[in-house]
Amino acid sequence: MTFYFPAIITKQEQGFRVDFVDLEGCYGSGNDMESALEDARYQGVNWMLTEIEEHNDLPMQTHLDDIPVQENQTKTMIALRMPREGWDE
Repeated sequence: MTFYFPAIITKQEQGFRVDFVDLEGCYGSGNDMESALEDARYQGVNWMLTEIEEHNDLPMQTHLDDIPVQENQTKTMIALRMPREGWDE
């Protein structure tokens, strides 16, 4: 199962930070954009698995056009591929 969530990529002095708009407190970081996005995907999947395990409702997805960004930021959609184990139970 794959979920798509918007994120804001921020260029920092030393690297990048990727914040999920709808996943409270969930972000990734890295020295370059590719590693920051990879870390964000990993963190996002873990965030989602925790919410599912705790039987919490998953957040609604904010539309990308509704997200304001600053000069040093970009917005994107990130695919979170959930592991297949446990979905058949």
